[in-house]
Amino acid sequence: MRPLSMLIIAADSLGELVDIIMWIARCLILVIGGGVGLVYIVRGKTDENPKTFTDGILSLSAAGVLFAATFAVAQIFK
Repeated sequence: MRPLSMLIIAADSLGELVDIIMWIARCLILVIGGGVGLVYIVRGKTDENPKTFTDGILSLSAAGVLFAATFAVAQIFK
């Protein structure tokens, strides 16, 4: 058997592609959702505005839920 054919047989291209896409999505969720949430939390504390602070907490929580959901979606495709 040729080494190239063994590589093709051993590779699960769909699973690896899904893993790569999900890690890209996770990074974007953390950077965008987490970053915006932290900015709103700090802005709400410095301006003493509870609505902005609460929006930051909700944004950070939503980013966490979406981050966790990407693991569930990745398991569906495996």
